[in-house]
Amino acid sequence: MPITHPRKVTRDMPATKGKQMAKDLKPGERVDSYFSVAYKKPVAEYRYGHMFEVRVADNSGQLTVKYWGDEDRDSVQKLYSSFDKDDVIRVSGEAADYKNQVEVSVSKKNGGTLAKVAEGGYDVSELVPTVDDLPGKRERLLAFVGTVEEPHMRALLESFFMEEAFISQFSTTPASIQLHSAAIGGLMHHTLNVVDTALEIVRQHPELDKDLVLTGALLHDIGKVRSFRVTTHINHTPEGNLVGHIVIGDEELMSHIADVEGFPEDLAMKLRHILLSHHGKREWGSPIDPMTPEALAVHEADDTDAKVEYMIARRRDAVTEDDWIWDGRLGRIIYLR
Repeated sequence: MPITHPRKVTRDMPATKGKQMAKDLKPGERVDSYFSVAYKKPVAEYRYGHMFEVRVADNSGQLTVKYWGDEDRDSVQKLYSSFDKDDVIRVSGEAADYKNQVEVSVSKKNGGTLAKVAEGGYDVSELVPTVDDLPGKRERLLAFVGTVEEPHMRALLESFFMEEAFISQFSTTPASIQLHSAAIGGLMHHTLNVVDTALEIVRQHPELDKDLVLTGALLHDIGKVRSFRVTTHINHTPEGNLVGHIVIGDEELMSHIADVEGFPEDLAMKLRHILLSHHGKREWGSPIDPMTPEALAVHEADDTDAKVEYMIARRRDAVTEDDWIWDGRLGRIIYLR
């Protein structure tokens, strides 16, 4: 389709219209709303000129925006360079279906524009979701810490969660970028879900070491505190990408264990094994498979919470009139009704 130049806009155009949420957009709908920039793909040629893609997000999800320019590469490049990752942009264009996903097409032909939104011209709470009742969840987590009877594990947990700087950061960290508990406080929410499920497994199998399972469940994702950052959206830190939360978590665990006087070496190894194996398989990111029933309990609790929440979101957010969708991540079809 032939495309011409976009309307000229200022670099810091204010946001003046109401917020349309990414998950609510339907194919054929007119879009005029603001989103945070997750990343950009470089300007590329297409049949009628030059274009680029932007991945944008708000607190309901992510979507792709495609800007279709004409043969004047300089003007397309200028627009591309007018905003950066983590900026907020107003997107004006048309929603369309592409491979069962909604994306937004922006061009002069459809009256579309892209423009950076000035700081203060948007509501951050509409861009990044926040888990409900974080103070209450913090109290629940600390209550679980207080139930651990083994003195070394109790001291270990207190070295993390009784430290105000750590628990404050833990309480606001997301559990993922978009797969599950992708929200401010998502790590707290996910951790408590894993604890609840793991303790139910212990109730059914009292032969398990309850304190070991509980401590492992509470600490299994501590590496995520250094792995994610929240600005106008959720993103990985360089350390989170290059090292990964499992390795970071192991480092944090061993550092804190070293400060607990007389921590048993065998117990340290068992806890370390729980953290390193909690993804369950090497191909899922763990360097080792679970080799103790306690490690298996924590892995299954973690995996269940993450996958159930993900499947619920896929069913909720599916854009199709069909009764089924194929999900490549889970490797299965999902029934939507």
